[in-house]
Amino acid sequence: MDAGFPLPRDHHYASDIQPGPSVIQAQPEKDTSPLRWWYRFTAPPPVPANASLHEREVARRGRITSATLLVVIILVLAVEPVGIFGPNKSLIAILLIPVILYLIALIFNRSGKIATAGVLTIIGMELGIILSILGPAFSGGFTTYTLPQYDMLVQAEFVAVTLLPPASVFLMVFLHSSIIALAVLYLPRSAEFAAVLATGTNEYGVFLRPLTLQIIVAVVTYLWVTSAYQALKRADRAEVIAELENRETERQQRELVLKQQLEEGIQQILNTHIQVANGDFSARTPLKQENVLWRIGYSLNNLLARLQSLNAAEDELQRARQETLRLAEAIRRAKQGYPMRLNRTGTHLDPLIMELMTGPGVSAPPVNPPANMALSFEQDDSSLRGIRDTRNLGGW
Repeated sequence: MDAGFPLPRDHHYASDIQPGPSVIQAQPEKDTSPLRWWYRFTAPPPVPANASLHEREVARRGRITSATLLVVIILVLAVEPVGIFGPNKSLIAILLIPVILYLIALIFNRSGKIATAGVLTIIGMELGIILSILGPAFSGGFTTYTLPQYDMLVQAEFVAVTLLPPASVFLMVFLHSSIIALAVLYLPRSAEFAAVLATGTNEYGVFLRPLTLQIIVAVVTYLWVTSAYQALKRADRAEVIAELENRETERQQRELVLKQQLEEGIQQILNTHIQVANGDFSARTPLKQENVLWRIGYSLNNLLARLQSLNAAEDELQRARQETLRLAEAIRRAKQGYPMRLNRTGTHLDPLIMELMTGPGVSAPPVNPPANMALSFEQDDSSLRGIRDTRNLGGW
């Protein structure tokens, strides 16, 4: 007979304990930005807050690029009426060129290619500004009014230092300085601008103001952006350190729970072994399913149940041996003429005893005999001693 315990389908151990809420949640934070509708179509998809620093940086720069392009597109489209209603109709096509590049940049930005989107944005801005300046210059010559328009090139520097590596702003300064110098020196000049350049001091001032503006903007934006990047990196590192500390605390807590479960489980299993060693086969290990040693306790309880069943069968066999000797003695005495008085024994000999009780010369047993009532004849002391010795050797 197997008196084992059923194994439930759902069981948990200390190793299965799930960590508590993380400092960095696994789900993306809810976007409350007023431009969330624009980001949904033009920025990289939101990443979980527990994503890697690189993934989070790509998502952040993608949103900045998306917002920058939205502002730039709006500003360019705001200038379109000047070309539509003004005398310079070529301005319409000039302004459409950067808009097309901006739209292409948004496609790359959506796919996570932030650097490509930034380069296309800068190229669009450079083309729009340079073409809008060169058109009037070729038709009427370079004038003093045209020179301040080159100050708009700093817009590309702001975009470059924001969307590309910050050091790229110095490359933009070199490019813009070259464009300004070539335009001043080699573009057709109006009479008014030629008179300004006639004196050496004015020629020096023409180059000084736009170049100084380019350098100042480049240095200031570079310092500001690099400082902001460093602050972001420190914040990211602090967040990661906090997450690691939280995980380490949870790990220590799980190890503490596991240690307590091991100590409790080992003590309970030891107590059960002691009880069994003292002859108590009904002892069971009271381990709960949450304990890491529950499987061992479950197997031990199954084993003890089988041993208890085997011990009960051994007891029954020993009783049957005793009753067999008594029954044989009763039959021997009956052959000598003595009457047999038999009682049920509670063993597998009872069907034989019932048959003998219905035979001639057998006295019926009392109506309610005591449970421990023995056969009413003298026992062979040596046989009974042999039975007890056998029981002691075969018992647990």
